[in-house]
Amino acid sequence: MSKIPKEIVDKIEQRNKLNEEIETWCKENLDMDGMNSDCSDITDHHTGNEQGSDKCKEWCDQWTGYCEDNYHGHYYWETEYPGKYLHMEFWI
Repeated sequence: MSKIPKEIVDKIEQRNKLNEEIETWCKENLDMDGMNSDCSDITDHHTGNEQGSDKCKEWCDQWTGYCEDNYHGHYYWETEYPGKYLHMEFWI
């Protein structure tokens, strides 16, 4: 195996910086209880019950885990792009 190319190192460092910026924005603007912004993605669909407001709609699809106090599910938030949603899984 050869050394990791500079191009790959630079891309990983850029990704890490972007992940930090995304995490900061999410913590300041979303209820992140049980969520990790490193696992966020953009999707073209949503599921679950509609929540939020006209300013920003959100959807939550959750179910009880192995006990009554354990929940797992998916959150979706409306973005400024029509038909695109920020998605994160959660475990509480």
